[in-house]
Amino acid sequence: AVGPGDRGCENGALMDSFGIFLQGLLGVVAFSTLMLKRFREPKHERRPWRIWFLDTSKQAIGMLFIHFANVYLSDLTEEDPCSL
Repeated sequence: AVGPGDRGCENGALMDSFGIFLQGLLGVVAFSTLMLKRFREPKHERRPWRIWFLDTSKQAIGMLFIHFANVYLSDLTEEDPCSL
C-alpha cells in the first residue's frame, strides 16, 4: 500500500543527467512522430513546409511552456515532480 508520505521521486530527479537525457529523448521521439506523420500524408493534402513548421512550432512552444511550468512548480511547492 502507498502511504501519504510516499513519493514517486525526489525534488531534482528530473534535472539530473539521466532525467535531462530522457526528456531530450522524449522530445526527439515526439518530433520524429510529427515528421513521420507529415510524410505519411498524401502529397496532394500536405501543407507547405512553412505552414507545417508554424503549426508544429506553435504546439512545441505550448508544450515547452507547460513542461517548464510543471518542473518549476514542483520545485516551488516541493510536490512530487514525477506525479505533479
